[in-house]
Amino acid sequence: MKLTLLKKLDEAKGLPAQAGTKSFFWEPENPVKYLPGQYFYYTFPELKYPDPRGATRHFTISSSPTEGNQLRLTTRIREESGFKKTLDDLKIGSVIEGEGPNGTFILDENEKGTHVLIAGGIGVTPFRSFIKYNIDQKLTDIKLHLIYSNSLPTEIAFRDELETWSKQNNNIKVFMTVTKPEESLSASTYADRQAGKEKWSGLKGRIDESMISRLTSHLSRPTYWLCGPPPMVSAIEIVLGKMGVTADKLRSEKFTGY
Repeated sequence: MKLTLLKKLDEAKGLPAQAGTKSFFWEPENPVKYLPGQYFYYTFPELKYPDPRGATRHFTISSSPTEGNQLRLTTRIREESGFKKTLDDLKIGSVIEGEGPNGTFILDENEKGTHVLIAGGIGVTPFRSFIKYNIDQKLTDIKLHLIYSNSLPTEIAFRDELETWSKQNNNIKVFMTVTKPEESLSASTYADRQAGKEKWSGLKGRIDESMISRLTSHLSRPTYWLCGPPPMVSAIEIVLGKMGVTADKLRSEKFTGY
């Protein structure tokens, strides 16, 4: 089906030589019924910049089905990706082809209980959809605990939304950790934060056994969801195995092709 680009939104800054994280909002020619966590295929009629992987990619739908008919694509723009550079250069009103939804990395609203969502970088996109859907549907018997890792505070996507949702909803908890806090500059105001000058006062370091235990030891047999770069997901799968988490309580999605 045809997708029309309606809006672009800067979500987070990138490291030098990267254009940061951005959301692209699409209007499908026909309504799309999807579940939180599913993905969509996007195909350009042509690439402005060459890309050996071609003109088609799939991305998680970062919006929730409760947010209307628009599809939200959120990704980190990489200089080495001709596809993403072409995406970034698209003008509002551009029309491309889309196909979907697909995917089984889905939190069923009948799965009552506690779910620990562990994300690295742009791997947070399905969890944004999970959380927003949970809030809008008032699924208070599903508790969501997000542990979200980035290199720098400026790289945290959806930060303001996530912090607000965590404060306003008793069943939503959000923990953010930064692995390179020493690269953040001292700041004390919101304006400084927006400019990338923030002294990080939150959790620090990679998500490891110690951090997971500290944040989840009080929870009763939660289900763990992992999403992010393959090395991170694989490492945490091993950690959770050592912690006694059984296969039926573990779900993972590895984001390749960053």
